Amino acid sequence: MSGQFVINGVPDCIRLDGWWLACSVADARGDTGKQEETPQKTTALRHPVTIPVLLVLVLLADWLFWGHSPGLSIALFALVLSAAILAMRSGGVTHREWVIALGCELICNLPVVEQIQPLSLMFTGIGIVVLVVWVSYGRIVEWWQALWAMIRISTVGAVLLPIGLVEEVRGAQSAAGWKHQLRALILPLGIGLVFLFLLTSANPILERFLDRLARLEFLTAKQMLRVSFWLVVASVIWPYLNLSESWLGPVANTPKFKSLRMPWLASLVSAESVRNSLVLFNILFFVQTAMDIGVLIGGMSLPEGVTFARYAYRGAYPLVATALLAGVFAVTTHRMIGESRFLKNLLFLWLGQNLFLVITATFRLSLYVEAYTLTYLRVAAFVWMGLVFVGLVLIIVQITKAYSVGWLVRSNLAVLMSTLYLCSFVNFAWVIADYNLHHSNTIGRLDTRYLCGLGEQALPLILEHDRTTGKTMCSGYGREMPLHTPIDDWRDWGFREWRLQVYLAGEF
Repeated sequence: MSGQFVINGVPDCIRLDGWWLACSVADARGDTGKQEETPQKTTALRHPVTIPVLLVLVLLADWLFWGHSPGLSIALFALVLSAAILAMRSGGVTHREWVIALGCELICNLPVVEQIQPLSLMFTGIGIVVLVVWVSYGRIVEWWQALWAMIRISTVGAVLLPIGLVEEVRGAQSAAGWKHQLRALILPLGIGLVFLFLLTSANPILERFLDRLARLEFLTAKQMLRVSFWLVVASVIWPYLNLSESWLGPVANTPKFKSLRMPWLASLVSAESVRNSLVLFNILFFVQTAMDIGVLIGGMSLPEGVTFARYAYRGAYPLVATALLAGVFAVTTHRMIGESRFLKNLLFLWLGQNLFLVITATFRLSLYVEAYTLTYLRVAAFVWMGLVFVGLVLIIVQITKAYSVGWLVRSNLAVLMSTLYLCSFVNFAWVIADYNLHHSNTIGRLDTRYLCGLGEQALPLILEHDRTTGKTMCSGYGREMPLHTPIDDWRDWGFREWRLQVYLAGEF
């Protein structure tokens, strides 16, 4: 046995000479190089108000959506979620940014207030995506970068909360800690039950409350489904309140495509081939334009067996596809023209003929509608033709002003989104029913089955037609009267539904 006196638990820095030079907090705690490794959390409960905000949003979602049809509730929840995203932004938000962001969100949710439909829900989603991208990166990025961020939120973000909670529990409590906590609950629960029995004997109100509580059925199928709804909503909302580049990822870089060297393609697509193509295309399109004018003004007869309506139908869609192909060709080859004024004039002449083709295709479609009534598909064709026409005009502007292809893509995308936004406020069911009913005399036919299948928004015109003719249109096989479901709660409210309900209330 040595004569060295050792006191267990004394830090090594005290036992050693010069301890005042080497002592550290870790040594003072008795840690001799063995530091406890803490797991890296996938997501941290970093903000003290994150959990309360999450609970408020989950309760709001339960109040708005559980047991209720979607309506005004979607717009309200989207606005509250947007405000929460702004409030949780690291670095804060100025008053001007608050006004601009919430103003944009309000504009994006107006279509949902008008009517719940896939188009209006798309704009609600776009508003949230734009806000998330701005809060995360501090600027508006390219559309494909925003799409990538949204994919990350929908996949990685949806599992952040469950993984984070598991890691928090593991880090806070060990197995021994759980046993200690359970032993610490034995005394208060045991004596507390005795006090509860005595208080119940002395208080009949408390006794009645406990009696009712005992009669409640716990863990029923409906209750479990509702709890599952809470968990899903919480998991979906959580990533929006914890926007972090650590899991969301940095802004995606612009993809770089390696140029493929194809000698045979270079020999086919050259300045000479583009020149020859423009000459040939102008001749072909001139023949088509001349024939269209001849038929449409009545100077040229159609082949035997081809009706005017059939002629209109055959030309409506192929001509639009032709114009689209022409636009792609013009964008990809116009730089090969160089400074040749003659070739530029040929290109502009060809694009001008394509514009005329779109006009004649639209005129053909209108003639076909006059012969065979209006449908959703034909309305979409009119809108599509208008977009193609504007796209060709933008191609001419891009070539004339020497703008980049990116400008052309952004301009066409802006026109497309603006058109879809305006279409979300149009009651196309009413437009189709109104046109078909008011032109049925000139058309000579009326597809009553299609009209009855347009849904409740066509009800005012159907009822007016029945009152005028004295006959019921929607009766018989395959022709059932559209059913209207009245608004019974403000959460289900929609402006278009409300207008219809007001009209029907006045009718009956």
